[in-house]
Amino acid sequence: MTILNKTMGGQRMPGSPYIETPEGLLTWPKLLRLIIPTFSVLFAVALWKKLVVEFVVVSIIIAFIIAYIRK
Repeated sequence: MTILNKTMGGQRMPGSPYIETPEGLLTWPKLLRLIIPTFSVLFAVALWKKLVVEFVVVSIIIAFIIAYIRK
């Protein structure tokens, strides 16, 4: 019996469709481990080169494009 079964009386956690994640599934922790270091390094370079405003504008444009495509 797993810890989850002991603590929740054998019920699955609400909102969690998987107890074990399938191979290749991109979860929030994996996504954040990819994005946060990359974004931090790019932001540090933008600070160093004094291109922060341009970096923020490009980031917002990319976010809008992604949101429009996923719509």
